Amino acid sequence: MQNINTLNMKPQRLILESIDRYTLAVDRCLPVTDRELAMLAIDLLLRAGHISEWHHVCGLRYWTTANPKPLSDRSLARSLGTLTFCHGSESRSAVTQAEMETYFPKLFRHGLPAGHYVDAKSQSTRLGSIRVDAGQSKINRIAARTQRSIQKYQRQDGFRELIRNGDFEITWIVPTYPKQQRLAEALRPLKGSGVHLNVVAFTELLNIVAHIPQRTNATR
Repeated sequence: MQNINTLNMKPQRLILESIDRYTLAVDRCLPVTDRELAMLAIDLLLRAGHISEWHHVCGLRYWTTANPKPLSDRSLARSLGTLTFCHGSESRSAVTQAEMETYFPKLFRHGLPAGHYVDAKSQSTRLGSIRVDAGQSKINRIAARTQRSIQKYQRQDGFRELIRNGDFEITWIVPTYPKQQRLAEALRPLKGSGVHLNVVAFTELLNIVAHIPQRTNATR
């Protein structure tokens, strides 16, 4: 008879792979649909010292690879925003640097910013760049940063081809609906670039953002 560790190897592997992809795992976005099996796998991984469990002051419980310190609030907001966005669609998945090198060799280069994902819901797989705003940046600064990013991507042959084919997008995750609306309006003039631009609001990020020191006069 197989022991419990052997029976649970696949869930453990799925959870470790998910943490490697998204930096963290949270209760509602676990890659194992059977919750009892998922929590058993997490318990085994904790006992083996492969992962660490953390409790943020806002009440969020999350897991990371074994580490002596929890994620900073800023890193937690970025990672949670990315995980929540990708988990919201079965066609979406974050892309690791290793996968960029393997599956997008024309695009990969050392120093390429992290935070890319693929969305396979369209006829051709669309590559995207995800940015998470922690509620500190002004709308005009985000718009200017987005324009600079688009120009940078347009100077690279591989990305230029994706943009020309309509297969590249940039998604901003923000913590409030009012900011989502204002940012979407500010980015509208950039749509002629050929890059698809999305703005998504995840209000749950507010619970984390509230603990990040805010810059003076930051637009929410």
